Amino acid sequence: MNQFVDALIMLVTNPHKVGFLVAEKSYNKPIIGHFAKAVGSIPVTRPQDAAEKGPGQISFDGCTVRGVGTSFTSLKIGDKIRPGRNADGHSIKSIVSDIELIVADTANVEPCGIPTTYDILRSVDQSQMFDRVHAALAQEECLAIFPEGGSHDHTHLLPLKAGIAAIAFGVMEKYAVNVPIVPVGLNYYRGHRFRGRVVIEFGAPLRIDNEMYQAYRKSKREGYQQLLSRVEDSMKGVLVTARDYNELKLLHTARRLYQNPTKVISTQEKQNLARRFSVGFSIIRDKHGEGSEKTLPNDIEKVRKRLAEYQASLDEWGLRDYQINALGTPFASQLQTFFHALLVWILAVIPSLVLNAPVGFAAHYWAHREAKKDLKNSRVKLHARDVLLSKKILFSLVAVPVLWLSYSILLYTLTPFSLETVVLFSLGLPVFSYIGVMAVEAGMVDLKDLRPAFLRLLPSFRTNVIEILPKTRLALQMEVKDLVRKYGPELGDLYYKEEVQWHQVLKKVGSRSDLDDEKLNKRLLSDSKPLSSDSLAEQQEAAFGCGIVDVNTDGGTDLSKKLK
Repeated sequence: MNQFVDALIMLVTNPHKVGFLVAEKSYNKPIIGHFAKAVGSIPVTRPQDAAEKGPGQISFDGCTVRGVGTSFTSLKIGDKIRPGRNADGHSIKSIVSDIELIVADTANVEPCGIPTTYDILRSVDQSQMFDRVHAALAQEECLAIFPEGGSHDHTHLLPLKAGIAAIAFGVMEKYAVNVPIVPVGLNYYRGHRFRGRVVIEFGAPLRIDNEMYQAYRKSKREGYQQLLSRVEDSMKGVLVTARDYNELKLLHTARRLYQNPTKVISTQEKQNLARRFSVGFSIIRDKHGEGSEKTLPNDIEKVRKRLAEYQASLDEWGLRDYQINALGTPFASQLQTFFHALLVWILAVIPSLVLNAPVGFAAHYWAHREAKKDLKNSRVKLHARDVLLSKKILFSLVAVPVLWLSYSILLYTLTPFSLETVVLFSLGLPVFSYIGVMAVEAGMVDLKDLRPAFLRLLPSFRTNVIEILPKTRLALQMEVKDLVRKYGPELGDLYYKEEVQWHQVLKKVGSRSDLDDEKLNKRLLSDSKPLSSDSLAEQQEAAFGCGIVDVNTDGGTDLSKKLK
């Protein structure tokens, strides 16, 4: 999950010209705004970007909100109040007095008499934005939407906002166009670090079918629910998700242990196998888990703990799973590998120390400082890792030219070189910097093997690791395969078929348990409201929670586009 980087990756991997729905706040920023305008993005004014700190404090008693020191009469019907650190606001249904009002719902708010602070989210008229979006899709343009509604660093999807459903049904009613919705999965591996990897998958397009449309005609909420269910299942079909980072890490460890070590498999095959483990583990946990926390069966829990211990040992020694089988290399070969890796890495680092390292260190510091600010202001982030790479790139786009200019000025003022020589040097800096990046990239490949090569020279490493970890890995391989053979037949297509229809498999997981009526009420339209351009502001408020999604978001990506 990499905030603005998601958009860049989608642009360079998609054969279509893609625009984005971008928060007006980001649209007006330098660099990001220029980029958004260049690709034909549509700006959106979001209520939360102009949130106001409300006077006094409030407490909830069902749908009744009572205030102390408040001034509710200054608000309007349709505005929202957002208590404490809640991610969502609650639409105002009626105002009784300065100290009492009624909200439309209180999903995710536990009734209590303890006063808390709150924010005010003013309603925004989005009619022009909706007109532009509908017209763009009707003219066969591609628009990318991030339907979770916010950038985050969770390892699973957050509940989807209903905006994508509102747009899809709106285009159908206004222009009689059934817009294809293509799910896009962005799976990052150490994506916030140098040489991180990302696997991007484009799923099969889905459309509003007759059953959904008929449900929508009877009840907009039911129509939205059906479409959102299909969208979420399709997105999960191009992602590898887990409850948390540790579980995701163990699933990938299990996948590596299970796959055939004598066969080289493609990235797509690895991703497919990892998704089978992720979905299969979720199904088995729901089926065999005990209690509200879904405690795993004893045999699975035992292997899970052993996998965690094995991964902890790898992390402690700085090893990777694929390196374990090569730990028995003869001493002479170990020594040669160590010095070769060290030499290559040193040679690779030298040009970058001058041309790239100053910016790299400064970008690292600045990005982490900015991430702390974002984490403090966010209501959904865990560690704000999702913003690090975007911050580093933005910083580098400014700092790198400044560094090159500084070198040119120093060379001109402190050396006897002519102006022509300095200009030639300046023009060559981008080339030298690029060579430095490529050299470091090559050096990093050997750097991965530098630590284990050095550790293998230590007697204690041979006693504590070489004689233990390969045996542990072999035993875990057998245990993982035994569990797959035991529980695999219960998974049906996941176990037996090479090609899996993910949207069908995911229906069995109960992926829409979070979209119950109470939660839907806070983001879906009231069935009593007609679908007309006059009510588009209210539609946007309900459909997108606290506003339309921003390009500065993450998680699974959803691409809506009109195909011929």
